Amino acid sequence: MSVRVHVRVDAFERIKADRDLRSNYALAKRLGVAPSTVGRVLKSEQLPGNEFIAATIATLGVDFDDVFEIERSEPDSENVDRKAGE
Repeated sequence: MSVRVHVRVDAFERIKADRDLRSNYALAKRLGVAPSTVGRVLKSEQLPGNEFIAATIATLGVDFDDVFEIERSEPDSENVDRKAGE
């Protein structure tokens, strides 16, 4: 099974508005991460790393489930069968 953490973009937009963070740059500065990281994570071009997740929870005072979601996926059975036969 594969497990990935994704950002709830709508939640981040609400948080930005509630805290008067008018840009991704302002959010990045508050979190202590690179602005490019915030941009890529919010565009789903990059998964949030441990530092991003920890900074979000600690700095913004939010719960994990409020801003992140866990995606679980079963391995592709075709790939599993192929690997088992190797």
